[in-house]
Amino acid sequence: MRHVLRAALLSFTCFAATAGFAADAALIEKGRKLFADAKLSSTGAACVNCHPNNGHTDNKTYVGLNAVKDGTPDGRSTPTLWGAGRRSVYAWAGTAPALEGNIRAIIVNRMKGAEPTPETLAALAAYVRSLAPPKTGNIDDDGVPAKKAPAAVKRGFALFTGKGGCGACHVPGSFDKAEPEDVGTGAKFKVPALWAVSQTAPYFHDGRTESLEDAAKAMWAVSTKKAGTASDPTDKEIADLLAYLNSL
Repeated sequence: MRHVLRAALLSFTCFAATAGFAADAALIEKGRKLFADAKLSSTGAACVNCHPNNGHTDNKTYVGLNAVKDGTPDGRSTPTLWGAGRRSVYAWAGTAPALEGNIRAIIVNRMKGAEPTPETLAALAAYVRSLAPPKTGNIDDDGVPAKKAPAAVKRGFALFTGKGGCGACHVPGSFDKAEPEDVGTGAKFKVPALWAVSQTAPYFHDGRTESLEDAAKAMWAVSTKKAGTASDPTDKEIADLLAYLNSL
């Protein structure tokens, strides 16, 4: 019965996406063009300059509009936009509850552009919401390993939601949550989503970690300490966890 209900839910989700949720194709196309339009800014830069490849990331860290060395304390790494339509909140401070508000703030405050019209914001938001993460075939839309996924991916998911404690903040599905967290950086920041995480280095708000393995080890230490179950992962556990993360 559980499998039947899950299949029905996925079927409805796909239908809703094509029938209405995934919006009007013309609006998405308008948003795609605006995303590449440098006239939105006063700097000659368009949204696509920092979020190339259909909404990915340029893998850089910035202070304002200036690219800086990864790990710079007041730097902010460019977040991926894959799966952005499913986020709980936006901006590294977690202060933007709606995608449209976050887009407006970036245009006005970061790109130094003119106040965007409601129509511009609606089109850009429709485009960004259309950026579904690339599929590996091993993970279902809810973040659970598919039946055909390798055993290492399934073991990694069990660690992610269990012993490693990752799922407490990176809630499967959106892989983020509304409340910001302090993970030993001295301040609270938004929990970043993890879809396509293997392609979104550097990691953390300031880009301090280049390697996904190092990021996973650092977060294992934080999450198990918070849970009162502090432990060091074995090499096999890290390998399994990475197998899952690399499949997202």
